[in-house]
Amino acid sequence: MIRARDVHFSFPGREVLHELTIDVEESLTTVIVGRSGIGKSVFLKCITGLLRPQAGSITIDGEEVVNAGRAELRSIRRKIGMLFQEGALFDSLNVKENVAFPLVYHKSATPREIDMKVDSYLDLVGMRDSATSMPQELSGGMKRKVAIARAMILEPRYLLYDEPTSGLDPASSAIVESMIKRLQEERAITSLVVTHDIDLTRFIADRIALLEDQRIIAQAGREDGFREDSPIYVHFIKNRERIRAENGY
Repeated sequence: MIRARDVHFSFPGREVLHELTIDVEESLTTVIVGRSGIGKSVFLKCITGLLRPQAGSITIDGEEVVNAGRAELRSIRRKIGMLFQEGALFDSLNVKENVAFPLVYHKSATPREIDMKVDSYLDLVGMRDSATSMPQELSGGMKRKVAIARAMILEPRYLLYDEPTSGLDPASSAIVESMIKRLQEERAITSLVVTHDIDLTRFIADRIALLEDQRIIAQAGREDGFREDSPIYVHFIKNRERIRAENGY
């Protein structure tokens, strides 16, 4: 389980997270929703140790991430796969090399084992035929699929997704949404997704948490979260409808 307690994070002159607390339950997909720029991506980077909170605790299977040393952090990160916004593939590496990168970095397999494992995961996401393609030759949806394969290659217990459908056309979004749901159902992977995409949330979420005012202010299961009297619905959906109405639409 991923547990965050009273997490504080600030950039110079701007507080981003204040007393953020949440449990990411095992074998479920938890979706954190909130406005753009509210701190959702910052929180994911705190979980992985890419950013260090100024206060609070984040534990993964009981291991503390905040203030972890380099060796401890390296061990913790092996449990986590992360899909960055827009995939974040390495432009100088082809598809197969991108997916292999975590295995090469962690020196956790022989070259032959790496080849076999990469081919297996490219098959899983339907990208085997594009193994030698460069990122600039791929569509947005194809890049996300490759990024998912790379995030999974170390067989992590946890997958973190940062705006996985941002900038994609509806068909590509549907492919990525279906893949996230299938991985959770078939492999019981614990997933944490941050997004402002209502359709994605409605499709994949087991649990929904609302990030507002620098903290998690409401949590609910999917059905309860989309009830019209739910704080999540009021803040995240009804508020949008109100703004449209105020602008004459």
